[in-house]
Order: sequence, then structure tokens, then C-alpha cells
Amino acid sequence: MATGNPRVTIAMVVGNQRARAERALSSVLDQPEVNQAELILLDAGAPGTEPLLGSAHPFVQTIRTNGGGTFGSLRAMAIRRARAPIVAFIEDHATVGPGWLAGILRSFDGPWVAVGAEVHNANPSASASRSAALINYGLWSPPMQAGETSLLPGNNTSYRREVLLRYEAQLDDLMLSDTVLQWRLIEDGYRLLADPSIFIRHLNPATTTNVCKAEYLYHWAFAALRARVFHWSAWQKLRYALLSPAIPWLRFSRMLRAVRNKTPGQLASTIGRAPSILLFLHAATLGQDLGLLFGMRNADARFTEFELNCPRPGPTVGH
Repeated sequence: MATGNPRVTIAMVVGNQRARAERALSSVLDQPEVNQAELILLDAGAPGTEPLLGSAHPFVQTIRTNGGGTFGSLRAMAIRRARAPIVAFIEDHATVGPGWLAGILRSFDGPWVAVGAEVHNANPSASASRSAALINYGLWSPPMQAGETSLLPGNNTSYRREVLLRYEAQLDDLMLSDTVLQWRLIEDGYRLLADPSIFIRHLNPATTTNVCKAEYLYHWAFAALRARVFHWSAWQKLRYALLSPAIPWLRFSRMLRAVRNKTPGQLASTIGRAPSILLFLHAATLGQDLGLLFGMRNADARFTEFELNCPRPGPTVGH
């Protein structure tokens, strides 16, 4: 465990996919500024799983959960354990680019409560991955526009710890979905920054079945959480579900607007991927409807199992 007073706490939740988690950990430990950080590794691997290669590093603190906890509660645990004023989250299926940690330290000199990175697709050879990347990270794909924003990438954003702790009563819930958390922050007057000088490479699910499952499970948990946090009435939930057939088409039209000013050909590529994108968006909408109508049930646990343990194959780009 790091000594002194770290400037950043880096938090990573890992499961049974050890090779990709080791790549993620290595990319963080390779940052020149790592001596200004501590890294909290929430290890939710199965009991008896070998420690991650690199977890013996003096700046790493491993917390073994023996498979317990949800994605949100584990991330909240890292916030409570953190000693630094900034908590930077990175997924076990992402790697950070050169200058990632330096960029985070620099960006928080401003008035921002959260800072988000540009997101590159780490397994673009898989067709399903390309569609998943457009759906989930298209807003922050290169070239990402710098400046103040109303939304940052899910699960790979950095926050001021003192602000997150103001939501202690809901922290386990809010850390399940960065979208819901950031909507709450915006509602309360806080400001978010998109900084393309900070970038990560993200592995997406690589098969049609797994992308559908990812969208379905996440959006079930997301919708149930959204309704809970913002105190939706039964009528609000029902009305949203009744109007939900339009959601895939609205989301697709927003995606087209978001990419048309990016690299040449990206608009045409997105249009060409319309069948798979719309399939995945319909899976997401089905999950949302069930989350609104039936509540969380165990969607948070099922999403956590998928997020931490579903394979995400494909040749990685970069680190």
C-alpha cells in the first residue's frame, strides 16, 4: 500500500477474467505518475483464485470480496476506503493510454467534479464490438470534443471524492450507473469535463448474443435505479414503458447526429451498422421496460456477474 498522501485513488473491480485484468492493472502501473497514486483493487474473483500479477506492487491495496457485492457496492467500497481527493475508476476490460494519470491530475485543477476520457475500441475486429462501441461510447469516441459536458463515459470516469461522499445514503446505488450518478450531479449544480488528452482503450462484448445480454441486463438495472433515485411514480414508469417502442429509433437518430461531425465516413459506417445497432437498442429497451415495471429484483447482481466474468475476446489495440 502506498505511503504518504496520494493525490489520486485508482479503483478497479476485477472478476474471474484474470488476463484482461492484469493488462488493465499493468497499464495503470506503467503511468509515470503512479507514485502519486494508490490503487484499490476490488477482487471479486471466485474463492481460491490466484492473486493478479502485479497486485503485489507497493501502491496496490487488494480487497478480496470472495465474489460478494454488486458492481455499485464494490465501487462505493473503494470510495470509502480511498485516501486521495480524486477517485479514478477504470474497468478490468480497459487499458489506460499514455498521459492518462497526468491528464486527470491536470484536469482537476479546474472547477470540475468529474472528468472523462476519450474512449477507443480495443477489439474493433469483432463486428458486434463495433456496434456496441457506437452505442455505449460513441459520444466519446475519437475525436472527442473537449469541454464542459452533461455526460461522461460509464465506469471509466474520475470524480472528486468529497462530492461523492455527500451522497453516502445512496452511494451503493449511484455507483451502479454513472449515467444516473451524473444526472444527479448535474441536477445538483455540479460541472463535468470531457478531456480528450486523457484516453482509454475499451474491450466490448464481441458476439451478438453477449452484446444483447449486456444491453438487456444493464438497462434493467439502470431503469430500476433511475426510477428509484428520481422518485418516479407508478404512472411515470408506466407511461415511459408505453412509449418505449420509440426509444431505439430516437437513440439511433441521436447517434447519427453525434457522429456526423467526427471522422469522414463515420456517419456512413454507423448507418451501415443500423441492423445490429437497432437490435441491441431493442434489447436495451426491453431491459428498461422490465426494470420499470418490476423493479430491480436481482438485475444488479446479474449485471455484475456479466460485467466481471463475460469473455471479451479479440485482438487488443495498443497496450
